[in-house]
Amino acid sequence: MRQYLLSFPLISLYGGLIKNKKIQNESLSLKNKRRANVYWPAGKNRNKLPGIYLQHGMSILGIDDQRIIELAENLAYCGFSVILPELVEVKGLFLKTETIDHIEELGIELSDNNSWYDGKRFGFFSVSFSGGMGLIACSRPKLAERVSSIMAVGAYSDFLDTFPFVFQNYDSDNYGVLVLFYNLIERLEPKLASDLLPVFYEAAVDNALLRTKDAAKAPALLKKTKKASQDFYHKATTSASFREEIAKRMLGSYDISVPKAFSPYYNMNGLKAPVSLLHGETDPVISPKESEKLARYFHEKGHKFIFRTSSALVHGDQLPLHTQIAGIPPLLQTFGSFFNWLKN
Repeated sequence: MRQYLLSFPLISLYGGLIKNKKIQNESLSLKNKRRANVYWPAGKNRNKLPGIYLQHGMSILGIDDQRIIELAENLAYCGFSVILPELVEVKGLFLKTETIDHIEELGIELSDNNSWYDGKRFGFFSVSFSGGMGLIACSRPKLAERVSSIMAVGAYSDFLDTFPFVFQNYDSDNYGVLVLFYNLIERLEPKLASDLLPVFYEAAVDNALLRTKDAAKAPALLKKTKKASQDFYHKATTSASFREEIAKRMLGSYDISVPKAFSPYYNMNGLKAPVSLLHGETDPVISPKESEKLARYFHEKGHKFIFRTSSALVHGDQLPLHTQIAGIPPLLQTFGSFFNWLKN
């Protein structure tokens, strides 16, 4: 019952039952010139509150994305001090193993900094690809000792499975495919990369910013490229069989140790904190089966966790709760467990 009570304010916010949340925020400068914003309930002393390190996902807007700001404010409303730092490469849509190192570095830095929370109760929260990489970072010895509770929404378990799934669901949500092409086109088609790198980047940004028709930048850039580049882009965005072939080629171009280095399934032996896993039932970017694999892993290891899927989520984005009543209990259970483990 406690977990339901702890998360009820959050669900009430998303459901529109609470209209006037009073949240304070402040900007901080971290090491390596990283930006960060802190959010906490107005009238509260943030130095006495449990802290949540909220890592943003692959959004070109970074910590200025209104969706992540709303999540930070809503978590803060539930009685937490929430810090939202920006990772330049994640904002730049780069998938790099060094991001795992950066999340670890940030986690250590933030847990040592008691100017923004009580210095004792420290949680980690993230989504999607950042959620998977965060699970690895929180498994490393120096950070594992500091984290009290972890929550991952729409995260992945094994990059070897996630990669082809993203390509298979291009017609449902093409953002992930565009990001992967942007990251891997140099390796896949080095002769076309100088043409296609900016095109795939702008195509992903067009998607993220909802730029269409005359506002979209990728089509204009594509017209300036050579015919071979235009042909490749056309096939990549219209042919499912071509994308399937490309996915296999991309995976085959790497030693298996590379995708494994990205995969929580192979890198979580040192994890200590309990984990709350939440996944959208119809997530078109990362399959719910990925969180199922994580749950099986934790079950086999005897690790404390909770796993739920919800019809109220797509890929980290919430649907109107009044249309998805059946999806509310899983949200209450997972968020509530994350809060409970963090506060105790």
